[in-house]
Amino acid sequence: MTAREAFTEQGPDIALDEIARRAGVGTTTLYRHFPEKDGLIEAVLDDLAAAVKDNAARAMEGTDPVTAFRAVFTQSCDMSERETATFAQLAGAGDCADRHAQRLITSVTGPATDRLRTAGRLRAGITAEDIATFVRMTLTADSDDARAKAIHVMLDGLVTPEGPAAP
Repeated sequence: MTAREAFTEQGPDIALDEIARRAGVGTTTLYRHFPEKDGLIEAVLDDLAAAVKDNAARAMEGTDPVTAFRAVFTQSCDMSERETATFAQLAGAGDCADRHAQRLITSVTGPATDRLRTAGRLRAGITAEDIATFVRMTLTADSDDARAKAIHVMLDGLVTPEGPAAP
């Protein structure tokens, strides 16, 4: 997607006219599909999250709730550094983009979160929206190693031992 590359290279402040030029379409065509930049940013966020959504759906197939939750959480954080940087930058482009990014991640992690809660293995008081926030926090890590550590620590704190859920 041309817009994805343009946002990756120049950030969310790039003009829609420049994106249209790069895509080889007239500005009228671009504005017809995306009358405001927010809509285009949301489409790029959707595109960046597409593989993560597919991986999360596969992780939910036939595994126990803890394994599924760990896989979904980890895979929700599993984008290349470039994709992660673009996602974070676009999510921070404004209130609409921020809310859309949060909804996207919640939609990915929500089913695994609900399944873990039903199994009594999710720390009490944690919501799917909390999990989405934790995923977003890991996306801001400075390196893959730092991201892996953050994921490990968060998962250890979110998944309770077998038995009654922690208070």
